[in-house]
Amino acid sequence: MSNLKHLLLFCLLAFVPVSNADVWAEREALSSIRTELAALEVLVMSAKARSNSNERTQFEYETLLADLRKIQAGIAHHLTVPMEPIIPSAIDALSESYTEHQ
Repeated sequence: MSNLKHLLLFCLLAFVPVSNADVWAEREALSSIRTELAALEVLVMSAKARSNSNERTQFEYETLLADLRKIQAGIAHHLTVPMEPIIPSAIDALSESYTEHQ
């Protein structure tokens, strides 16, 4: 019986580091995504600076930037408060249109 207890204890302890490692791997991946989104924001600003305001159809750069910032803020919030429950009414929806016709 003692061997069975030791075996069960060993099995339980074997899974703890794996799940803990998954949490840190997820946090590292989310942090990388946040960094990439910041770099993407710079590219969007560059494209905006090169856009032609006389075109009939304009891309809504500010809308795209606002959505990128919402995603970044959501990731940052999760990384600082990962155990907070999700309240659906508190989630900002992304925009659905990035083009404006004049």
